[in-house]
Amino acid sequence: MNRRDEYLFRKKIARQIGSAVSNFAMISPGDKIAVGLSGGKDSAFLLHSLCLLRDRSPVHFTVEALTVDPTDGGRDIEPLKKFVESMGVEHKVVRYPIFDILNKSQTPSPCSLCANIRRGILASHAAEDGCVSIALGHHRDDVVETVFLNLMYEGRFRCFQPNMLMSRSGIRVIRPLIYVAESDIKDEAEKRGFPIVNFCCGNESSSMRAYVKVILRRLSRKAPYLPSNVLHALKNLKDDDSWLPDMEKR
Repeated sequence: MNRRDEYLFRKKIARQIGSAVSNFAMISPGDKIAVGLSGGKDSAFLLHSLCLLRDRSPVHFTVEALTVDPTDGGRDIEPLKKFVESMGVEHKVVRYPIFDILNKSQTPSPCSLCANIRRGILASHAAEDGCVSIALGHHRDDVVETVFLNLMYEGRFRCFQPNMLMSRSGIRVIRPLIYVAESDIKDEAEKRGFPIVNFCCGNESSSMRAYVKVILRRLSRKAPYLPSNVLHALKNLKDDDSWLPDMEKR
């Protein structure tokens, strides 16, 4: 990729993030945002992007990084600390034995339980630090995968909200990367050498999300506009498209 193409590539990503933030009113003047820095490429890219947006946006807001260590101190997170330091933001690390809890719980949906525990920890510490929202690194592929998982297991065409209020804590969850493709994040993360700290629990490769990811990759070869069409459908759900029985229509 030459310099011009690289510039256009990064401009495209910046435009996608800006559109998501604007379309769903994710950031207001004076907001303090806690970025959930998980150790993966997506959250590292999110922190980097929000710091750039903070420096260039006419809307004043501040950013901090929050990392939940589910191994309760079993991983070396020094690379993450150095990365956050280079971004010039505060970094709080919360060690919690999430993986031990999952192993003992024998729950049929460990990924869902893990996500709920992490969000709860992030919300409580974000509130302590005076943050109004938590930014998570869910990207466009996560959106499409979640829609298909909900179709398969709940019989509903739905997804997580880009801007959602957590009623218990009063903290909002925002997802600025929902328009950005995972492949673009991967390319940018590799070029910039973002640190990766592996907090994987062993369930990721065998999860239904991993299975759906493979299916969608195959479908996208025949229907390359599938991801953007799913986003379009989420924003354009109409009553006329629903199969409402006559009694419900009345």
